Amino acid sequence: MIRARFEDVYSEVKKVNRRLDSMEKTLRALMTMLLPEEEISEEEWREITAIDEEMVKGECTTRARATARFW
Repeated sequence: MIRARFEDVYSEVKKVNRRLDSMEKTLRALMTMLLPEEEISEEEWREITAIDEEMVKGECTTRARATARFW
């Protein structure tokens, strides 16, 4: 059995976090570019912004709350 050193595991976790941060920024930029403002109401933009802020903070939500608006 291979034993990983704590430093090696920690280093890999940091790399994954950096990649995730980069992906989140890219998705945010794409969302803004692909969703024309004239098709989205002011209230919907506020909801999107609130969701984005929750994501940045690392907060989570229940599946029921996430799908309540659309189902």
